[in-house]
Amino acid sequence: DLKVDGEGFVLQPFDQVFVRRSPVYITQSSVRIDGEVAFAGNYPLSHRNMRISEVVAAAGGANPGAFIEGAYLLRRMTSEEQQQARALRDMIESQAGGNNRDSLSMASVDLSNVYTVGIDLENALANPGSDADIVLRDGDVISIPEYNGTVKVMGAVMYPNSVTFQPGKSLKYYTKAAG
Repeated sequence: DLKVDGEGFVLQPFDQVFVRRSPVYITQSSVRIDGEVAFAGNYPLSHRNMRISEVVAAAGGANPGAFIEGAYLLRRMTSEEQQQARALRDMIESQAGGNNRDSLSMASVDLSNVYTVGIDLENALANPGSDADIVLRDGDVISIPEYNGTVKVMGAVMYPNSVTFQPGKSLKYYTKAAG
């Protein structure tokens, strides 16, 4: 039922019909925000270059018990980034040459398609639109943990445990507390 100037027409043999994509159309993208916000969940990226501060505001802001300094962003790798990671893994494996003398074990290399992006959420919320207020991509996950006031000490210590955080205390204080 195509019409040109209000009149219908019939296609003829060898006619070609082109349906072009609108240059302003974008597919619906979304991000997720978890943790200490008023309304955790999925939020649409309503415009290009949408930033962290806008999504946090849409989620009702951070709760009073939020550990803003511990917030992080998980991001899916693009196909180009995945290809680069595979190329790096292949290069390391080929240089190892099958012997296990290399100190880098490929079993310990994380090759997931998600990586953590370091964010300064406190600065991003205080200065919307600044460099700290990162532009989001489809599939990003913002996580704002709850403040728990402890330091977890684990590894080669006598008593791996969590120690109450004390401002100004050194690494030595926490390792001594773990034996």
